[in-house]
Amino acid sequence: MSGISLGRVTALLLMSRAAGFILTLGNSVILARVLGAERLGEYAYAMGIAALFGLLPNMGISTIVTRAIAQDPVEGQGVFRAALRAQALLAGGIMIFIPAFAALLPEQPVSLLYIGLAATQLAIGTLSWPYLAVLGGRARYDRLAIAELAAGFSGTVFLLAAAIHGGVTAFLTAHVLAAGIALLVARHIAAPFLQTGGSQMMPLGTLFRQGAPFGAGAAVQSLYTRVDILLLGQMATALAVGLYSAAYKPINMAVYFGAAAAGTLFPLMVQAPKGSAPDALVRVMRGAGVAAPAMALLFSGLAAPLLQTLYGEEFAPAASILIVLAWSAAANWLYAPMGVALQARGWEHWWLAGMGGGLVLNFSLNLWSIPRWGAAGAAAATLISEVALLGFATVLILRELSILPFFQPVIGGLAASVAGGGVLWWLLREVGPIPATLGSLVVYGGLLVLFRIITFKNVATAMGWIRQAAMEWPRG
Repeated sequence: MSGISLGRVTALLLMSRAAGFILTLGNSVILARVLGAERLGEYAYAMGIAALFGLLPNMGISTIVTRAIAQDPVEGQGVFRAALRAQALLAGGIMIFIPAFAALLPEQPVSLLYIGLAATQLAIGTLSWPYLAVLGGRARYDRLAIAELAAGFSGTVFLLAAAIHGGVTAFLTAHVLAAGIALLVARHIAAPFLQTGGSQMMPLGTLFRQGAPFGAGAAVQSLYTRVDILLLGQMATALAVGLYSAAYKPINMAVYFGAAAAGTLFPLMVQAPKGSAPDALVRVMRGAGVAAPAMALLFSGLAAPLLQTLYGEEFAPAASILIVLAWSAAANWLYAPMGVALQARGWEHWWLAGMGGGLVLNFSLNLWSIPRWGAAGAAAATLISEVALLGFATVLILRELSILPFFQPVIGGLAASVAGGGVLWWLLREVGPIPATLGSLVVYGGLLVLFRIITFKNVATAMGWIRQAAMEWPRG
């Protein structure tokens, strides 16, 4: 990694993911406008049940493949072939397990056919993971982006075709077909980077044993992010699930965006001497500290017009839910680089314990808050859980690296965030959402410059990374 610019790599990843987010957002608009709030709730419940186990079939396998290919592309072929076999076995298992799990739940708010289709699209999708892991191991982010965008485009095409019929079954079937196309595309794009020879296939037991810590963390994280939808489906109406799902769509994309930026730290943290913190970690943490409140202010100010424009007037009541979730996403952005750093430095078991504690807290708060406040209670539970994880990650980083963000950026950032939020709250009642949002961001950014948390040189550096990434993209 010594010859690779972290900023340029991050910019390249974020640009490609941003294009994918636009397609995903368009898909959510199609679903919401065709299905309406209640049927969207049925769709979201089926997809949510499947997503509860969305990372379980990974079992850390993708991480092991990426690491093996990066270390030695020829010897890594044995790991890759074992991964293909393992994914096929796991895909068959989840196609059986997910519908069986749904059938055992106390309530059956949707047809088990919906659950089966959602499980099938997940199972087929997992078969492409080893191919994408090879591209990551070769650091071919351009090819990885093409595979992701092709999958997103095919998904949109199939959703548009399903919109003619307009039913939940049609949309879930479209997802199944799109997953199949994505598998074929990933296999085709990864083919030039697959060696014909290589070492013998790694025993499946060895593969699962090496991937177990990463797989356990992925499974806990998957449950943590989906338990709210599950409990809403069991304890609230389909309308509440639909409103919550609509509010969660843009926030989920924002969280994924932050995770993509933080993920580039992993190899740097692996190589850094024990007990030291690379400058890149400090820069990413400070960057997240600046960007996270700005993102939350933007979504808070534009929540109502955003939901109405994308999904229609019937989703306007979800604006308050989106505001709460926006600040939970801000907390996620803040602890994401710390979580990556901890796992890279061998603290994955501690981080797994923290995620497990967050899952228990989130589950307990949802049980208590949903009967009282419905979807708004679920959003509040998410916010509290994310803040708790931020505190836990900060304590672990302090112990491992003996660093903490400088007090000036922390105190100054908090003051700027509070000031921006106050201006937003006041202007929303006076001038409307767009001027209020712009005003709050101007106040927030102005205070950051005043406190010298950001400078014009920082802005120029970031723009340089973006230009480098844009120039590299055509070269592939």
